[in-house]
Amino acid sequence: MAKTQENTGNTAENPTEKLEKENRALKELLVEALEKIKNLEKRVEKYEKPNDGYNKAWTVVTKIVFLITKADKPLRSSEIIPLLQAREPSIVNKQASLEKYVSAFLNTAVKHERLIPYKLKGVRGNFYCLPEWVDEEGGLIPEMRRKIF
Repeated sequence: MAKTQENTGNTAENPTEKLEKENRALKELLVEALEKIKNLEKRVEKYEKPNDGYNKAWTVVTKIVFLITKADKPLRSSEIIPLLQAREPSIVNKQASLEKYVSAFLNTAVKHERLIPYKLKGVRGNFYCLPEWVDEEGGLIPEMRRKIF
């Protein structure tokens, strides 16, 4: 007499059903693992160096002022762009012309007196300085002037 599923008892499973059950369990584990990976990627993207103080949630103007403060010297827009790109690689994909993009934010910072433009003879463009680096006559303080060269 051949053994059938009824004869062997209800606890034994069909090999196909067993594989399907394992497959569903593995799919659930994979979905959980992918969700954890996405969460970790978000956390890494938002990671801020504890000693640095940089915050990706800041406005672009605040980021530029922070970068100039961190450099501790007046910077030209051509020097600011690579620093900003290093911190915010996503802006490269968003903008056709990074010079125009950064220029608009520099103009806003100047308008609100967060940065002061300083023109040096013989150098194309302006150096952008913090207000405390400029004296009453609008000249650069000697310490900062030395740092430009």
